[in-house]
Amino acid sequence: MNCICDIQIPNSQKYSIALQNQINFCGVAPVEKLGKDVFVGIRKELIQETAFFREPETIEFVKKYIKTAFNYKPVINILDGACSKGYETYTIAMMLDEIPQKINLIGFDIGKKAINDAKKGVFFIKQVSGTEETVSAYKYGMAAFNDDYLAFPQTKALSAKQEEYKQLFHKFFTEIPDYKEKIPLYNRLREKFFPETTPHFETKAFQIKPEKANCCDFFYCDILKLDKLFPKKIADVLFFRNALYHLTTKRGPLDFKLARPNEVLVPTLENVVNQIDRTITKNGLFVLGEHYCDHTNMESGKILYKTLEKHKFSPVYFNSDGTMASIWKKN
Repeated sequence: MNCICDIQIPNSQKYSIALQNQINFCGVAPVEKLGKDVFVGIRKELIQETAFFREPETIEFVKKYIKTAFNYKPVINILDGACSKGYETYTIAMMLDEIPQKINLIGFDIGKKAINDAKKGVFFIKQVSGTEETVSAYKYGMAAFNDDYLAFPQTKALSAKQEEYKQLFHKFFTEIPDYKEKIPLYNRLREKFFPETTPHFETKAFQIKPEKANCCDFFYCDILKLDKLFPKKIADVLFFRNALYHLTTKRGPLDFKLARPNEVLVPTLENVVNQIDRTITKNGLFVLGEHYCDHTNMESGKILYKTLEKHKFSPVYFNSDGTMASIWKKN
């Protein structure tokens, strides 16, 4: 793939201990505090969460939109912000594989380590087991991260969509044979002496197939500084799912997330939308995730919606109950 610059443009008390000690969010990316690698405006740390085929409904909508509204374009340019280790970027590549046009797909993130990992093309899927209570605690509130059906046998029959996604996954990835995960001593001791409260993980490793290795690329970049890397009006679609809340919240008592005051939220979100507006083409799409802080049930979401409307974006896709405008079109 060419450089982007060369692209042709046409928590609860019950579960606190289990969650604090979990290794992964339902089997994909380690809970990673990036520390000095991260600086996004007012936040200096970030927990990265990711999975294959997370919130696929928005990508399904984007696929249909490209087939209709952008069917005249020979090249489709897509940016995937907050891409973490690349699970979601490769998900976009898999789900858009049938699109007849050439797809230029770029993932970007503020975590240098995450970007380096994404470039390697090696991914891990974990299956959790243990007591019913332990497994429930591990998966509490994180159903979006369950992608173990892609790699492990399931006790229940897969849905039609899961079967479709599983086939796509194995079209792009091949399992690394005889992979043995190195488990830290602390986790081995916990599992041995406290089996009733310790989830057990089986891990499988997968490598992107050589013929698919160039389906996407990855860059270190900050959403507030898109103009430093990406040309103006380059993106037909810009994903930035479930990450804006890191800019709009702060840690409060007992580690709860609290909204920033409006005097911080307004200029921050104005800056974000300015960058998005500058980067997206006419009739292009901006895709949000389903995190509540990015929608109108929070003050930050209300400000975001108003700012998008001020910049002539309009909502074109709502979630199933109509409360979240997850996809916006640039008019």
